[in-house]
Amino acid sequence: MFLDLHPLVIHFPIALLSSAVLFDFIAVVFKKDELLITSWWVMLLALFSSTFSIITGLIDDNLIGHLFTTSPLWENHGLMQIISILIFCSIFIWRTKQPVLFNSKKRTLIYILIGLTNVVILFYGSHLGAILSGRI
Repeated sequence: MFLDLHPLVIHFPIALLSSAVLFDFIAVVFKKDELLITSWWVMLLALFSSTFSIITGLIDDNLIGHLFTTSPLWENHGLMQIISILIFCSIFIWRTKQPVLFNSKKRTLIYILIGLTNVVILFYGSHLGAILSGRI
């Protein structure tokens, strides 16, 4: 008997990752440092929970065979999501290694733009997953 867990766990990291970027954006616009701390913890939890989404997605992919057969890249749900998570991991490491990141307007702008762009990639990859599963 197969229990499809992927649809059950995917919504949590999507909501958390987009919320973390939103908190960063609000923190920068309204100069609320406490939101930067909140965002860091939300991003950590999101990256942790995304691990389960990737694992369950890979398990599902064994049945579908989508991950390495669909091209071009922008039509491949699994690869788009993995790339998105890797980008989120990169900016999380960047902000963790450089706590003064938000003291520079240029670095802050770059960070926020990467985060917002990556949320769009995340949502697009999620859309591809909904198409793949027949929900759209």
